[in-house]
Amino acid sequence: MKPAISTLQTVALIQSAITPTLVLAIPSVMVSIAHHDAWISGIIAAIAGMIMALGIAMICKANKGQLFVEWMESSFGRPIGMAVGLLIGIYYFNTFCVIVRAFADFVSDIVLDSTPLFMLTIMMVIVTAFIVLQGIEAIARSAFIVLIMILIVIPVSVFVLYTDIGFERLIPVFDTSMIRMAIASFPPVGLMSEVAILLLISPYMKNPASGMKASVIGTLLGSAQLVIIILLALTIFGQQLVPLMSYAFVNVMAIVEVGEFLERIEVFTVSVWFLTMYVKLAMFLFASVHCIFHSLRLRSERHAVIGLSVLAIVTSAGEWPQNMESSFMATMVNMPVLLIMNIVLPILIALGLLVTSGRRKRQGGMQKP
Repeated sequence: MKPAISTLQTVALIQSAITPTLVLAIPSVMVSIAHHDAWISGIIAAIAGMIMALGIAMICKANKGQLFVEWMESSFGRPIGMAVGLLIGIYYFNTFCVIVRAFADFVSDIVLDSTPLFMLTIMMVIVTAFIVLQGIEAIARSAFIVLIMILIVIPVSVFVLYTDIGFERLIPVFDTSMIRMAIASFPPVGLMSEVAILLLISPYMKNPASGMKASVIGTLLGSAQLVIIILLALTIFGQQLVPLMSYAFVNVMAIVEVGEFLERIEVFTVSVWFLTMYVKLAMFLFASVHCIFHSLRLRSERHAVIGLSVLAIVTSAGEWPQNMESSFMATMVNMPVLLIMNIVLPILIALGLLVTSGRRKRQGGMQKP
């Protein structure tokens, strides 16, 4: 295995793993709970995200360059390592299917309302499978290019929207109870926990020692975009209208006008978001294939990609809730799974590594003359 990902590319991957679903429906959910103080909940979630990013990076430091499943097997034995690999592989596959369906619903509602949902699902999975077949290095390069586009689009959008912003809609600050602000921070915390994908991609880094820096910066970029979207939505529409919006960030960008000659330029922002979503889908399908392939000792990774892609199409194209209900399912209902797989499981892995490393040290000391 040849390391192929730079630190900046890792930052872009972490940002892409967090941001697309974070800004899709979370702002409306947070505003419905914390009202005009939802942006404070975003800051609280960002702090929690930083702590999680630091924790995941510290766990990654225990890996000496092995692939994730190999690392688990060498640390805990073949049965436990295989079980952990399969568990995480199934988690990423299920999450991939949920995201594909939420993405397809969004495209069907906003862009291609006459295209059958089944066809949208097929196209999304095929494109994602093609990206995954190119390898993690191609995904990382794509993520970095998309990150550059984001860093250009967001400042320009904020500048153009400045005349529509009314900061008085944020007053009085801290008017919402701390309990409601804390509750509103739970959904973004769950999605920010997806920084745990660093456990799988860190062996591919050219400089694994910079994993902590990459995880923190990537999480910071994702949380900053969430806070910006919430602030724009609140200062432009107010706390009464935002909870009624299925996709707040699209509504915010839809009012952008340059003079009287350039309108509906939200298509540029939505197009960039499309790219980030495809990068996230590629990362999650890659993670699923990676874990299942190595856990089961399969012979052909290409066949694993094809097989899981077909299964994903069947799963994502089934009978699911529509529109806001689908987004709610992808965020709130899926929250316990996110917290268990991205927070509880890494904590258990860290504790297991501490136990096994201590045992090995004692055995090494007993063998010395």
